[in-house]
Amino acid sequence: DNVASFIISTLSTWPPETLHTLRILACFGFHTDQGVLELLDASCVAPSGGLKSCIQNLVNIGVIEIVGGLVSFTHDLIQQNVYEEFELHQRQNLHYDIGVFLGAKVFANLTSTETESLEIRFDQMYISESKSAGESVISERSLLSIATDHINSAGPDFIVGQPQKELFAKWNLLVGKEMANISNFGSALHYYEEGIRFI
Repeated sequence: DNVASFIISTLSTWPPETLHTLRILACFGFHTDQGVLELLDASCVAPSGGLKSCIQNLVNIGVIEIVGGLVSFTHDLIQQNVYEEFELHQRQNLHYDIGVFLGAKVFANLTSTETESLEIRFDQMYISESKSAGESVISERSLLSIATDHINSAGPDFIVGQPQKELFAKWNLLVGKEMANISNFGSALHYYEEGIRFI
């Protein structure tokens, strides 16, 4: 706790790129899949210079750790403080940008018919191509569910325009169906209820 408190007390003195990287990580919660961050590294969400070098610096100073393909904060107090210290609108905007980028990755290779009819095989929602040694593969949760979680964290009040709200309602429907297919009915209900909020 003393180490975490010391780190938190020095956050305001850190370079903007490092703080932005911390905020991205905090938006995912206590930990996230390294493969997702590798995707974000090529996006406008990442700080100038990318996420990779900032993440390595954060590992070196003991703020985060990478174990088994998961990037985790070394203490939940650090994640909580980083997440809560920036304004709600900024948090919502960052969640939105992450969600839209990851969601676009899901739909990039689908035909317009598949997208419009929601006839998407759930294995298409995963990043599953072979990776070289040392690189992680997103396998436990679909990329769309991760994207949808971020959109839900931004919230329907943040979204401007009914077409976008309807799109995100469909995302929730898709993920809800995915959860129901694996008999995770509590999560399915959660996504159905979240989808209703966007209608």
